[in-house]
Amino acid sequence: MSLTILRSRGRWLALVGAATLLAAVPGSAMAQEEYVIERQPGIQGNLLPEELDLWQYDFETSAYEVVDGDASQTYVPDPTRAFPEGTVIGWAEGLAAIPFSNEISRGIYRLADELGYEVAYCDNNFDAQLAITCAETIAEQNPAFVVESNWQAGAAEAVMAIFDEAGIPVVSIDVAHPNAIFLGADNWVSGFIGGEAAGQWASELGRCDDTWLLLGVNPGEGEAPNQRTQGFADGVQTVCGPIPEERIDRFLNDAQDSEQSLRIATDWLTAHPQAAFILSATIDDARSDGVARALTQSGREGAAVGIGCDTIGIEATRIPVDENNFLGCVAYFPEKYPDYAISIAADVLGGGAVPNEVHLAHEYLGQDTIDSVYPAE
Repeated sequence: MSLTILRSRGRWLALVGAATLLAAVPGSAMAQEEYVIERQPGIQGNLLPEELDLWQYDFETSAYEVVDGDASQTYVPDPTRAFPEGTVIGWAEGLAAIPFSNEISRGIYRLADELGYEVAYCDNNFDAQLAITCAETIAEQNPAFVVESNWQAGAAEAVMAIFDEAGIPVVSIDVAHPNAIFLGADNWVSGFIGGEAAGQWASELGRCDDTWLLLGVNPGEGEAPNQRTQGFADGVQTVCGPIPEERIDRFLNDAQDSEQSLRIATDWLTAHPQAAFILSATIDDARSDGVARALTQSGREGAAVGIGCDTIGIEATRIPVDENNFLGCVAYFPEKYPDYAISIAADVLGGGAVPNEVHLAHEYLGQDTIDSVYPAE
């Protein structure tokens, strides 16, 4: 199944119908009990195409207003428009210490050199209080527009109160903020792609019947990013059929590194010796890598799938899964985020209308395809 099948409601229903048809074919890879997907609507940062609106910024009210037009069409960035001399773009980085964020930051500065804007920078450092401080610091520099990468959902309202008071339009990356255009992952879809790949792998090994799901979630990053793990669970079960609830476990995974998930997954594996074959996903590559390491160190069967394909995910994917229990990663292409963000900034500042949520396309990459997208150096 391709990503394009999943991008509109009509096509999505066709996908479910196709899955049901295959499930009825004896001997097929999906000759399982039917699994019905019920994707949750109304989640900010994870809206369905038919739920989107076109937004235009009103500089008198300091708010985006809904305007007429079709917002369900795929947004195509045009990051080639120069900015007026002296234009300042605020860049509140999510966490400079991780490869994913660092890739976005490099692109923001590359485009600044090409298009002539200045950057007002601050590192949110994945810290709620610091995100508020960064918003104040950036607002004091009078930017025309802000690219906000605060990944602590609890700070979103406070951060936006600062920019709204200053009359600065904002695009927020990967976590929905009030009165800000959302830019980022098509969260559920990205998880589904990874889950489908994991389910197909389990099916080829004849392991669907004894598969367990271990999902790392973090409510602190907002409801939308956690749809990645829900999509993963849906993707696996679309291939393998329904998995009993007692074989689906979720754990709090609120540190953006692999060590926490390594420790928690190791403890979970010790407590669940009956879990014969484990498929796992978390919010990102680093945390999934921790689960994969726990499987390897514990000598257990199964694999984790990374979400993001940052440096960690790319390198882990290059290693055969039977050596590191890391099956592959779903590419988010962080190198493309700046093109979208700066194009949105140019549209908004020029009085144009933009969908209130702009989602990037994703692609699953395994050991056989990773080098075609990210060649080894």
